[in-house]
Amino acid sequence: MQNWQYSQIVYQIFVDRFNRGKSFEEKVKKGLYGRDGGIVRKWEELPKRESHGLEFFGGDLEGIIEKIDYIKNLGINSIYLTPIFLAATNHKYDTHDFSVDPQFGDEQILAKLFEEAHKKEIRVILDGVFNHVGVDGIWFNKSKKYGNAGAYNDPRSPFKDFFEFKTWPNEYRSWIDIKLLPELNLQNETLRKLLFTDENSIIKRYLKMGADGWRLDCAHDLGHEINSLIVESARSVKTDAYVVGEVSGYPDEWLKLSKLDGVMNYYFSELLINTLNENFEPQLLKKGLDRMVEENGTASLSKSWNMLSSHDTPRMNSLLKDRMSKEIAIAFQIAYPGNPFLYYGEENGMNGDGDPDNRRPMVWDDKKWDWDFREFVIKAFDVRKNQPALNGGNYLKLDFKTGSPVVGFARYTSDPKDTLFFFANFSNSNSVEKIPVPFAYFMHHTQMERILGSGEAMAKVSEINFEMPSKSFGIFKFVPRFSMYRMYKSIK
Repeated sequence: MQNWQYSQIVYQIFVDRFNRGKSFEEKVKKGLYGRDGGIVRKWEELPKRESHGLEFFGGDLEGIIEKIDYIKNLGINSIYLTPIFLAATNHKYDTHDFSVDPQFGDEQILAKLFEEAHKKEIRVILDGVFNHVGVDGIWFNKSKKYGNAGAYNDPRSPFKDFFEFKTWPNEYRSWIDIKLLPELNLQNETLRKLLFTDENSIIKRYLKMGADGWRLDCAHDLGHEINSLIVESARSVKTDAYVVGEVSGYPDEWLKLSKLDGVMNYYFSELLINTLNENFEPQLLKKGLDRMVEENGTASLSKSWNMLSSHDTPRMNSLLKDRMSKEIAIAFQIAYPGNPFLYYGEENGMNGDGDPDNRRPMVWDDKKWDWDFREFVIKAFDVRKNQPALNGGNYLKLDFKTGSPVVGFARYTSDPKDTLFFFANFSNSNSVEKIPVPFAYFMHHTQMERILGSGEAMAKVSEINFEMPSKSFGIFKFVPRFSMYRMYKSIK
């Protein structure tokens, strides 16, 4: 059976902005959103930077449960939730402690989400923010929100060594020098036990509750030792637990030395988006993609996330200015080794520039959806799901003539009939080419069927002739054209 980590189609949900559950009004009455000076916005409003993360739209775990069928119908089989733990802000990257934030629900509702998602064969990945915590959280407690204790207030606090002070209490190490986010001293053995290694540690407890894996925030700051420790701890609970790291750089060291299952592959994103926006030549993209496979291996890349947009970037409509560029980007996501990753609402063409505009509430009014693009995304995900070569299959480098505007490669498995060829033409004119195919099971007496995109391809003796329209892509598959003759019948 195929390892699920190779076959993810990932949907990122920024919890406060996805969907309000049935308990929203009750939470408003209880003052849950105003506890740290927060305000509640109408769902149709736009986020405002001047709120400093203290505006709330009321999305929660119940709201996600209500939309499980919606998510399933997109072809999604893996949900990644931004942090759900107690914090002052709407984004929750300033953890106060590692209990479920009442704004989002409780552990019972979280367990229900795991249960309902699993019924639909959808995995759930939690966001682990272990590099830093909130300045007003229980361990640091600068504002004395939790009494007079905490590392900032008491030099004898049991939590003081959870942090690194140059001069106590005001000079302490914090994430990119933001004093609201004191960094954790992860060399402290007590802290490691609480977060990672004890049987009731944060990593293990939520996996036992039903989570399927962790996305590690700031994996590059955690470092190889801690990342490896987290992977080991997660595996001790679930042998197929998935751990993916937020890494903005090149994947290699993080996959090899950190032993992460995958990375958020922003290198893939930068190569592709810059090429689509004509900042890079197509052959620079081709060299980068080929190099990633050569240096990282198909297996490791295939468990990573092929990023386009997220809560940390502008949305796709801001990154890519025309419809065809968006389609080509989605096609690369499903065809290149890695798991396609969709930020909530992108399937419907939601707009949004940088933070916080990229975190607008989900548009549920389907009259405002880009239905054509939505249908394309669903069709692309269906191709990804049903083609074995795209789910952890091997990668075949293809060579093109010098200066070609076409980028392409093949994917294949041990069964030659699964072989696919992918081509993308980045120019504004048709491209007609022939290329050699260095593949032992490539036979000229087959037809090439296009299963997604546009263009035509024809198999010749050890070569493919193809024609691609301007600014287009195509995915092609071998199709036998005989009534009784069966190809490759004796190779196994």
